[in-house]
Amino acid sequence: MTKNSDRILDDIRREYDRLQLENRTRLEQRKQEIFEKIPAYKALLQNTRRSELSKLYQKLAMPGETPDGETKDGGGEVLMDQESLRKKKESLLTEAGYPADYLSGIWQCKDCEDTGYLRDAYGARSIRCKCFTKKLTQRLSEESGLAELLKTENFDHLSLDYYQGEDLENFSRALELCRKFAANPKDGYKNFFFYGNIGTGKSFLSCCVAKELLDKGLEVVYYSAGRLFDRLAAAKNAGRSDQEEDAGAVRSMIYECDLLILDDLGTEWFNSFVFSELFSLINERILKEKPTIISTNLSLTDLKRIYSERLFSRITSNYLICKFTGSDIRREKARQAQEDQN
Repeated sequence: MTKNSDRILDDIRREYDRLQLENRTRLEQRKQEIFEKIPAYKALLQNTRRSELSKLYQKLAMPGETPDGETKDGGGEVLMDQESLRKKKESLLTEAGYPADYLSGIWQCKDCEDTGYLRDAYGARSIRCKCFTKKLTQRLSEESGLAELLKTENFDHLSLDYYQGEDLENFSRALELCRKFAANPKDGYKNFFFYGNIGTGKSFLSCCVAKELLDKGLEVVYYSAGRLFDRLAAAKNAGRSDQEEDAGAVRSMIYECDLLILDDLGTEWFNSFVFSELFSLINERILKEKPTIISTNLSLTDLKRIYSERLFSRITSNYLICKFTGSDIRREKARQAQEDQN
């Protein structure tokens, strides 16, 4: 696992720590405000606390030390059940013109209460919240350089001037499919497999789709194949709990995000670990009906030879196969730029 990965996770955890501190400070300020403006609210809490202590004393006392019957505090208040107490507190707040959740609705994420984790069946906060995953997705997206790429690689900057003949037909078909998907990503589940020559627009078109979905507020995760599998392999070999947590976070994102872009398949160091991770990734996203774009410079024949008939079948049966042909556009742009300078 890279040092950048550790840094990102640490930064996010510190962000949650800071948020919780701010929440505690805000809650304390609100409590003081309510105590000053609604004395009955403070009295209710004090009476309830005394009643709870009295009840606890009765449970702990030896038989005969305290009378049986209803538990009352020194002011004669009967101990309320939790639901009655909640309603009474909300009533006092709303009658004074405050929201009913004024002393509880302070969190940005009510699911995890700004801890980043949800409680499991045993009450422990061990399940990563969606808000944590979203923060991690955004940070890793920044780290991958996707945000910078999207400034120039989007539909507004797309040009067909570098294509002609069959090359233009191939690209135009892929472009039409991608535009339709990007316009209505929730209207039908689709995957795309872009293959063909280097520099023919596969990564560019992937970025075009990514920007459209990000602009719609959807989660997009972008990885080069080599970087993704290096990250997962490093975590597996590290044998440290924090590294395993990071690997788990990455897996969660690549399995659950609204769109996964796996760029340059075939550039990674291939072994049994990579095959297992790749097959699991593709299979899980198919089962979950989560759209994926895979790009590669490999031919379909090479794909089957390198990754097995099984993986080849999963891709060709569940992906829209788009072939990209033509010359290297990046070289052509560089050549034209050089000529312009001269």
